[in-house]
Amino acid sequence: MRVSQVWPAVLVALYSTLALAQSPAISPGPRGEPAPAAAPASEPTPDAAATEPAVAPEGPAEDTAAAPPPEPAPNAAPPSSPEGVADSSRTPVVEPRAKPDGTGELPPLPARHRLVYSNLLVLRVNPLGAEDRFTLGYNLRLYNNPKPLFRDSYFGVGFSPTISPSISRIGGNIDFAPLTILRFRGAYYLATWYGSDRFKAHPYSSPTTEYGPQKLKNEAGANVLGGQVELSALFQVRVKMIAIRNEVTFYNNNIRLPTGNDVFYDLRHDVLVPAKGWFLTNDTDLLYMTKFGLNAGVRNSLVHVFYTSKMYGPGEVTDNPNTPMDRLGPVLTYTFFDRPEKRFNKPTLIFAAQWWLKHRYRGQGAPGMEDRIHQGIPLFLLGFSFTGELVRSKH
Repeated sequence: MRVSQVWPAVLVALYSTLALAQSPAISPGPRGEPAPAAAPASEPTPDAAATEPAVAPEGPAEDTAAAPPPEPAPNAAPPSSPEGVADSSRTPVVEPRAKPDGTGELPPLPARHRLVYSNLLVLRVNPLGAEDRFTLGYNLRLYNNPKPLFRDSYFGVGFSPTISPSISRIGGNIDFAPLTILRFRGAYYLATWYGSDRFKAHPYSSPTTEYGPQKLKNEAGANVLGGQVELSALFQVRVKMIAIRNEVTFYNNNIRLPTGNDVFYDLRHDVLVPAKGWFLTNDTDLLYMTKFGLNAGVRNSLVHVFYTSKMYGPGEVTDNPNTPMDRLGPVLTYTFFDRPEKRFNKPTLIFAAQWWLKHRYRGQGAPGMEDRIHQGIPLFLLGFSFTGELVRSKH
């Protein structure tokens, strides 16, 4: 990977972090919550300390207190496949800090050993997509410390399939949250693109190839199969009623394409990605958490692809015509109830609308180019998530 290709990614991550500081995809955490394009936040503590960490479950979205998501994204990350949801569309979820009872004592720690699950169903428009992400995982609490910074630290392993009408990913993940505010995640999936031509993978010989909405709709796609690695880091804090989070996810593809093709259109991320190579998504969220289950905020989503020189044709300029891509817009989540340690918990509705600030075919095309979507039309996302605890130790 050339230095000139790494710098754009570094700048993208820095830009996202700065945007967050001025202005949420959460992966599952110890409590088995999903990481959707948008995830709810529990009722906050009005009298909480000014800069205490947030306890987050679940990425949109959707992360420090649940089981692995499902890129994802959403973004969230934008939803994925034709009927799939991308990890960049995950929406934020931040849990309230543990509240002391009337005697000033903090509530009991989560069980040391727990079997948890989470599910996120997301529908997306512009581009069209639908996806269900399920996670079943084992979480091991790391510390016997009830303080907010440590109580939701955990190590977890899980089975986390992603299913949509035209893209499926089967695999597992490992989560490590040394602190409530920080979580690292690694996952590997066997991924396949299939279904109708419009929503299959579309192989191309170069990143400069045209892949506008009409072209994708009218040309034949291909059934492809391969492996995909995900490596992500999540940082999130809460200041009274305000939650701030940033998640960066690196993807590495090892996909088999027809001979002569090095890139393909991946509907999960709405961009040409390498068959063998790296790309990343970065989601930055700012949320206001109410006491009655409604959370409102704004999310910025960035996508950057690392194209190598061998992916371009002879004599082609090796500029990156497709990324970085950038979206910005509001996120709303509503959690109907939160009853910890229940088998069905935190049913949450998620809504997001993000306008494309930068995209090759969604308002930012070349002059006179007709194969594009008007920039005034945002990406719309509607989701429903829930989580639960199936088995837990007594100590």
